[in-house]
Amino acid sequence: MARRDLTSEWSIDLDGSFRGRVVDEDLQLVSLGPPGRTIWIAVWSPPPARSPADVLNDVLRDIYPSPHLRFQEEGTEPDELRYASWYPETDEGHGQWGLYAYTIRSGSYVQAALLTDEPADLAWALTTWRSLRFRPR
Repeated sequence: MARRDLTSEWSIDLDGSFRGRVVDEDLQLVSLGPPGRTIWIAVWSPPPARSPADVLNDVLRDIYPSPHLRFQEEGTEPDELRYASWYPETDEGHGQWGLYAYTIRSGSYVQAALLTDEPADLAWALTTWRSLRFRPR
């Protein structure tokens, strides 16, 4: 695993198999091995006056209502909130599992979709999501 910068403030731990590109203003990271793993990253900048709890409440209103599993945690810092949901889905006839995850801090948050062909990859998806780190400029 190596720490990779996503932006000047956000970074993540990934193994060397991931290759990235920007697609429609989002970062797509695709694993060359094991196959079937893709990560989509979007970084948002809500107004700094909005608390992480307010942003999380907005997110919860708009997400998939019936996930297979939910994870809500304190972040690595006191002002950070994390929420994720794990569920199966079909995309263009292809079955996959997705961890749709949010890491929220005052003034910035990461929306991540960690997609895999294998339901047994939940541990990989959670570990990868939990490795997101913020460092102020």
